[in-house]
Amino acid sequence: MYRSRPKGNLDKDMLNFLSSMNDDLQILHYDILGSEAHVIMLHDIGILTLHETKKILVALEQIRHKPALLTTGDVEDIHESIESLIIQQTGVDIGGKIQIGRSRNDQVILDIRMKVRDDINEICEKIITLITSLLKKADENIDTVMPMYTHLRQAQIGTFSHFALSYADSLFRDLDRLYITYVRINQSPLGAGAIGGSRIKLDRQKTARLLGFKGIVRNSIDATSSRDTIIEYTMELTIMMLTLSRMTEDFIIWSTDEFGYLDISDEYSSS
Repeated sequence: MYRSRPKGNLDKDMLNFLSSMNDDLQILHYDILGSEAHVIMLHDIGILTLHETKKILVALEQIRHKPALLTTGDVEDIHESIESLIIQQTGVDIGGKIQIGRSRNDQVILDIRMKVRDDINEICEKIITLITSLLKKADENIDTVMPMYTHLRQAQIGTFSHFALSYADSLFRDLDRLYITYVRINQSPLGAGAIGGSRIKLDRQKTARLLGFKGIVRNSIDATSSRDTIIEYTMELTIMMLTLSRMTEDFIIWSTDEFGYLDISDEYSSS
């Protein structure tokens, strides 16, 4: 039904305004993965023949290795661009079937969930590396005495180990928050369609398993319209960056002539 009611072509300036292609390139990899899983599922439930499935999968693989093939100037988004190219390469009788049982609405939130899922894994890996370094320094400096400050004034005697562990504890909480969000994000929305699901008996669990999801978002309206987990993720990144900002500000202050506690390597310094 998409764009079936309007009789004329979309105005070029309006299309440029609406197009999300520049941003969508960040989710190209995930859109291809989602399309591959969807096509395999359509074959398994008898919608696509083996020949049709192979043709579409080959076309998707070509796009993966040659993204420059995609049209960027006259399409609204990455989903439309990929679909158009597949139809060009395989014909409308084959390529036109790729959207059976699927909408751009469940496509885009699928892509976003997969990207955020990978981003969380990458960020958590870096946090764990930093925590490991802090724990190592804490263990090496159990007896390293230093003044502790409140409002930049010496308040009590402490140790560097105490200081390092304070940030390790804070970063552990960041890990916990990101893990909880990962669990919530790791549910597949694919199969929810535009908003009300599909009359075709899709195997949503199949595509979820193929894409590494723990389960599915069961309510189709919730699956396509909710972005709370994404907002939750960005909030957690903000909290994490505040932790890192506090720690780096302490290091910057300690490196000044007035404090002289540490020297920051020239490799990480700027005038």
